[in-house]
Amino acid sequence: MNYHANIEAIRDISETIRAMLGDDFDDQTFLDTLDGETDAMDMIGHLVKSRVEAQNVEVAMKEIAATYATRARRYAGQVTAINAGLGKLLDAMGQQKIAHPIATVSRTKPRVSMSITDDSMVPSQLCKAVPDNAAIKKQLEAGEYVPGAELVTGEPGLTVRVK
Repeated sequence: MNYHANIEAIRDISETIRAMLGDDFDDQTFLDTLDGETDAMDMIGHLVKSRVEAQNVEVAMKEIAATYATRARRYAGQVTAINAGLGKLLDAMGQQKIAHPIATVSRTKPRVSMSITDDSMVPSQLCKAVPDNAAIKKQLEAGEYVPGAELVTGEPGLTVRVK
């Protein structure tokens, strides 16, 4: 279906029907007449079916992704264990580097990382402050001015109930 071309025609026909019904307008008469003159209801049905199918595929893909994520974690554990085994073997051989026909295996220097042991002891100039979005939104919704922030209205939402 070519939805974009049909939408303009549906808009025009809808306006004509609304004008014809005038003060006698009621939703059911409008929708029945529109359904007789356009493909609007068929388009809605097709789009709702496509939406349900897409949601089902989304759920299935998430389940597959979770399965593969579990599998990937298992393999990551194997890689870690194999790396430890290779390291022990190099250490036992007293070697830092071995050139094997299928790979060169080398020991590297340990990496130094940082760990915070007590947040309260870290000097404030080394900490980042982030805005409290919830508090800012609450003030803006209450009509208060907050420098550097504003309420932004997004696109209208859509609810489709299939159950």
